[in-house]
Amino acid sequence: MRMYYLESKNTTINSFLLFSFLYCLFSSGCTGFFASKLVEPIKNGKMSQVSHKGVTLHYIEVGDKQNPPLIFLHGILAFTQSYSEFIERLAEKYFVVGIDMRGHGRSTIGTEPYSHKLLADDVILVADEIGLDKFYVVGHSAGGFALLSIAKLYSHRLIKGVSIASLYNHKGIDYNEKNDDYLTRTGFMDNRNNRNNYTLKIFDRAYEKIGEYDKFDSTKKVMVDYGKSMFPSYNKSDLRDIKTPILVIVAGGDDRIKPEHTIQISTLIENSKLEVVKGATHFGIVKRKKYIDIVIGHIFNFL
Repeated sequence: MRMYYLESKNTTINSFLLFSFLYCLFSSGCTGFFASKLVEPIKNGKMSQVSHKGVTLHYIEVGDKQNPPLIFLHGILAFTQSYSEFIERLAEKYFVVGIDMRGHGRSTIGTEPYSHKLLADDVILVADEIGLDKFYVVGHSAGGFALLSIAKLYSHRLIKGVSIASLYNHKGIDYNEKNDDYLTRTGFMDNRNNRNNYTLKIFDRAYEKIGEYDKFDSTKKVMVDYGKSMFPSYNKSDLRDIKTPILVIVAGGDDRIKPEHTIQISTLIENSKLEVVKGATHFGIVKRKKYIDIVIGHIFNFL
């Protein structure tokens, strides 16, 4: 009887897990849950904005202004608020300014043609608005690429930088060709291209929750129209020209950017340091507590 009870109990648990999996697979329940995790407010965050040449950039200030200034840059599709716990940890020692890059979060997309210089210019615009002469930059994924642009074009403003799970050109992207990935060899593809990507669904719900769905839909269309030109396009000599100290943090289990590509960044930048976080996935490295603890420790030690 005892054996039968244990078997019955295990069967019940397995049935529940199967039901949960099918529920997530065939309903919007899980997308809504994960979307909610992406829009959790940043404690004691002050939201502000600055407008210039037809674009309005939103940013969030967190922490004591007497602390050293640090600008945080998010990844593609995401926005500052998606990194609430990570930014709160950074704010323990730094005055953090998280910028929603144009077309993302609450920032408008503007009308200027997209360029890598434009990303750096936007960061400088916000820094000037706040009165930051020199600052640190921490960037995740696409934010890490924006960091490289700042290091190349505004090195006199950058004290040190941290690149997390990032890349310097399109060869670093791990295309998931067996599924309807939103990043393809021909550029960004969204739901209009018959994509049925789970990540896109989550971010669609997240933007709905912050009241920016229509803007995000426009951003996705612009990214589709740009095709491959939207992807990073620096070469090895570009990185060798960077002299600013950069900490390169690799997500050992990255399923978006090839870990060996991120490692290569550290071999090309002269004043760099490499840290590999074993097992960490592309977004998990800045969302899961056990990885956040490791990454924050590396950042504090380096900066």
